[in-house]
Amino acid sequence: MAKGKRQTGSVSRLLKILPTALLIMVMCIGVCLGVLIETGWVSLTDVQQAIGFTLPDMPDGGTVPKEARDFAVHVIDVGQGDSILILAGGKSVLIDAGEKEYGGKVVSFLKDKGITGLDYIIATHPHSDHIGGMAEVVSEIGAEKIIVPKLPDDKVPTTKVYENFLKAVKNGGMKLTAAKAGKVYDIAEIDGLPVTMTILAPGEGAEFEDLNDWSVCVRIDYNRISWLFTGDLSEEGEKALIKSGQDIDVTAYKVGHHGSSTSSSEELLERVTPRLCVISCGEGNSYGHPHEEALKRLEEYTGSIYRTDLCGSVSVYSDGEKLYVSKQGGGS
Repeated sequence: MAKGKRQTGSVSRLLKILPTALLIMVMCIGVCLGVLIETGWVSLTDVQQAIGFTLPDMPDGGTVPKEARDFAVHVIDVGQGDSILILAGGKSVLIDAGEKEYGGKVVSFLKDKGITGLDYIIATHPHSDHIGGMAEVVSEIGAEKIIVPKLPDDKVPTTKVYENFLKAVKNGGMKLTAAKAGKVYDIAEIDGLPVTMTILAPGEGAEFEDLNDWSVCVRIDYNRISWLFTGDLSEEGEKALIKSGQDIDVTAYKVGHHGSSTSSSEELLERVTPRLCVISCGEGNSYGHPHEEALKRLEEYTGSIYRTDLCGSVSVYSDGEKLYVSKQGGGS
């Protein structure tokens, strides 16, 4: 009987100290992992996989799980430029269209996806590597709504590329919609779960010298998965975005300004905390994008970094819980 009491007392004492012991153990594991990551013995991707956050690669057109086929972000390989197609529950959003010579490729990509008319076009800002191919897309495909930044008069370009874009919009009987920070668009619904698009920038009263900082920035949300698209924001534009107080903590980040060292600042990434990044840049581009400084900052948060110059077009599918990555293979 006495032995039974002693055993019961031992179990009771064990239960009391167990939480403290577990806490100490977790702290020790955390410190050890930090040291291993810092020294390069273990990558952040290894840690993510160990705790259940996996990013299955599906090269060469691998099979996407059925439950993840209704939502996809396609970062199209348009060389040294940007073009992203978001498909959600049968609805479509195109962000930018690369240089003029890539207009045909973007149109073909859209048609291959069965798109005969886009629901939304976002022309982030009027630089040729973002809107050069847009005139052809607007003429061949068109859209219900075309969102652009509202620029001050002294920032409105007079380039042929911009004029061609405006002409295509007019000839197609379409209109431009000024981006309004805080505006939320209900894009679609997938199995009862909403997919929304929130305009984050430029904010009202914005004043920037660099046209890049006028880029329309958007956040896409689908259940537990979220994306951030920042166009070509530089550090100044990123500071304004942070100051706005809007939620930019997301799952995935389409890296700003092709991986330039003047974008994806430490201050921005501390708030974004991305677990997956995609960089759109041209193979052997003259700018040296992505810059090593930006890559190092990104690698502090994730080892899952994909680049169109190395992977070709990158497609990221989701069921609202997990991400599935498919690479075309080979850059432009």
